[in-house]
Amino acid sequence: MQPRVTDLQEIGAVWRGETVRATRSGRVVVLLLLFMMFVGLSLTIVGFLSSQLSAKAEEQAKSAGVDLNDEKVKTQFNEGKKQFLSVVITDDEEMLDSLLALPVVLLFVFKLTLRFVPLLIALMGFDQLAGELGPKSIRFLVVRVKRTNLILGKFLSQVTIFAALLAVCTILMVVVARILNDDFAAKDVVIWTLRLLASSFVLAVAYLALTTLCSSIVKSGAVALVLNIMILFGIWALAFVGENFAFPGTVKADDGNLLALLRTESWAAYLQYFSVWHYGQDLLHPAPLRFAVAALVHLGFALVFLGLAQLALKKRDL
Repeated sequence: MQPRVTDLQEIGAVWRGETVRATRSGRVVVLLLLFMMFVGLSLTIVGFLSSQLSAKAEEQAKSAGVDLNDEKVKTQFNEGKKQFLSVVITDDEEMLDSLLALPVVLLFVFKLTLRFVPLLIALMGFDQLAGELGPKSIRFLVVRVKRTNLILGKFLSQVTIFAALLAVCTILMVVVARILNDDFAAKDVVIWTLRLLASSFVLAVAYLALTTLCSSIVKSGAVALVLNIMILFGIWALAFVGENFAFPGTVKADDGNLLALLRTESWAAYLQYFSVWHYGQDLLHPAPLRFAVAALVHLGFALVFLGLAQLALKKRDL
């Protein structure tokens, strides 16, 4: 009598097989190189602009006889940096105070990288299931493995591979930022490395699950990729529309925030809550509760996407 294979064993077997197959293929290497090239190019451009601005500021300070190490000057500089970040990043005071410890070059490159992470994920895993549905080779798998376990095993394999890619590129960003900024203290380097890794990983999980869903409902990898990109733009559009309207009945405070004053009150503001993109900002929030809520929302979206993928594969005639 053969021993009964448990669900965890099936998931583990699929995870190991898919991970080994993916690491042996050239796609992971190409994606890593593309990701690193993108990060490197972004670091070069943003780092160059930042160094030019810093050099110009130092030159102006010297000509004016201002000591840049003076506490009042540092305070004024931080206030200017804070105002700049409030326009381009967020107007949350607690988050702004936290971001002041982060070099501008690292902050902008990391935020820019996260914008392209969903597209990179789509390129990495668009055919994880569609590639087997088209030629019907998936029939040989579902005979030995439950469909739910097959989906989870493939998903976990994608998570493992992409977590490694994110770790390499995030550490590269932090190292370069440390080299370019002597005032980036070692303690802050460790703390922010962990925070950036955690936030990028949680964000990636939701979009990895979305890619699994798109790959499970069509039989062509190319169609799955197009569908994935279309849904990504839909997610972005929901957040963009919702965040650029004020909630009905809200009183706009005259706090000097021009962007807030320009918003029109509309029910469309509620659309932002249906987009996972809207919650990505809080993954860098210093308040543990705000981070926890954002992380749970991303995991919730991931579970919904995986549940839909399981339903789609279960209903499909293989």
